[in-house]
Amino acid sequence: MVTLPEILASEIDEIAEYLTNLFRQAANRVNTRFSPERLVKQPRDIEPLPEDRRQLSSYRTRIGTMLEYALSTEAVHLLKERYGDQYFLTFSVAHEYPDFYFRDQALSILLRIEMKAVDADSDEQAARFSTPTVQINSEEDLLLLIGWEWRNLIQRQKIIGEYPHIFACCIIPAGEIAKERDIRLEITGGKVEDGHVYVPSSRTGNYVPDPGNYGKLWRIIHPSRRNPDILSKSMKDFLQFLKEIDDRSNRNRL
Repeated sequence: MVTLPEILASEIDEIAEYLTNLFRQAANRVNTRFSPERLVKQPRDIEPLPEDRRQLSSYRTRIGTMLEYALSTEAVHLLKERYGDQYFLTFSVAHEYPDFYFRDQALSILLRIEMKAVDADSDEQAARFSTPTVQINSEEDLLLLIGWEWRNLIQRQKIIGEYPHIFACCIIPAGEIAKERDIRLEITGGKVEDGHVYVPSSRTGNYVPDPGNYGKLWRIIHPSRRNPDILSKSMKDFLQFLKEIDDRSNRNRL
């Protein structure tokens, strides 16, 4: 069996595959213990969810933060079970890219991990990866993606509440995401100058600042490239993640 120290000496794709399996096991633990106990609420006819657009965004951000904490904590427990104190997964202490640092015993940074939590019911606006390409290290940066939905909590054949359940989890090399995102920008006639994204105006044809579409998860892969023969393995995994979200949603964003 290949060990994590050996994996960390490999290519970023192999590291992503190993950590995907690790975080999927962590997600199972979150679904079994943390979420049904700490994030559970009464059914919506008693305890409704926010409906205002701004409140919706705020509560999804809060749920995402809670899942980020829970998932990373369970991942740390798994690492300790396997490797003792050989590795650490630490939060970024500031509001900056990335969310986590994967460190060795000396606290040297081995990997940087950004996390995006996607509610299956959220609209296209809710999730994006817009970190400038120049800030991404293709050899050590990873994007952790999770999809979640509300699931009923049942006791004695009666629904007593609901809680966020993680149903999809994968890790993609951030450099691959950024590369595909910039391919789409080029296909659609856009460009990056001095760290700013510009797109042609549909009205005048002149370049204008991107209105916020750059990095939206469902727009990263251009429709003309949604062909398995074109995409890398990492981007096939990313496309499969998006499909899993759509399969559980009333929206078909692809």
